[in-house]
Amino acid sequence: MLFQVKDLAGDTGAIAAILRAHDANAQVTGDPVAGQIDVAASLTSGQVITALHEAGYEAVRVSEPRQIHVSGGSTCCGSCS
Repeated sequence: MLFQVKDLAGDTGAIAAILRAHDANAQVTGDPVAGQIDVAASLTSGQVITALHEAGYEAVRVSEPRQIHVSGGSTCCGSCS
């Protein structure tokens, strides 16, 4: 899931720690220049936004371009169902 985070300033380590308090396996990569983080976690986007908001970060989910879904193919992420 991709999020826009206001005033990110390279705090991806701190953001990862915040999210790992809710999901120990959460993975976070960030682009401080764009102010975006990519989160792989078992959390919903709402849970990510709430956790970041409670820690003082303003975040919104960024629409990600949809890939063409091939039924039964390796591009299935499971989010269609």
